[in-house]
Amino acid sequence: MRIAIAAGVVALVLAGVAEAVVKGGAVTPNVGAAGIKLGMTRAQVLAKLGKPVYKNANGYMQFGDEKQHVLFDVYLDTGTSPQHVRLLGISGRNFCLTGGGPCMLRKGGVGKLKTRYGRALKTVKLEDGEKAVWLKGTLAGCKVFTDFGEAGQPNSAPLVMILIGYQSGHYC
Repeated sequence: MRIAIAAGVVALVLAGVAEAVVKGGAVTPNVGAAGIKLGMTRAQVLAKLGKPVYKNANGYMQFGDEKQHVLFDVYLDTGTSPQHVRLLGISGRNFCLTGGGPCMLRKGGVGKLKTRYGRALKTVKLEDGEKAVWLKGTLAGCKVFTDFGEAGQPNSAPLVMILIGYQSGHYC
């Protein structure tokens, strides 16, 4: 009996230190996803999600499960104290835009995105010369963006990856 109780306690303790894995959630353009918002502190992210699957000293925290083809990456601005979320990287079938979609990795996501946002979507040229589709906005008085991927995709194409961040590249 004591062995069974001890084994149960050990299992609970180990479960408490397990990595947090985000499997999906609501994506609010220019704000955040799965309960994590631009500008949150590192402590707030950890309180909400738990320990990341992977992290490094450059402010990167991984909460997705690559084996399940889920990406949920949080990038912190290491130049602030406390550190704040400056960028989110998101991909996976269980992520959907709030207010009726589209959902990621589903056929026709690009067309649904164009129908929903129309002229508010802008083609921007990135530093490496790639052209991407952005929805620009403001959050708490700061310029932000949501990057929906490569420009010129057919309407039938899925949304593969979404980036949400500050246009300055740093916490505002």
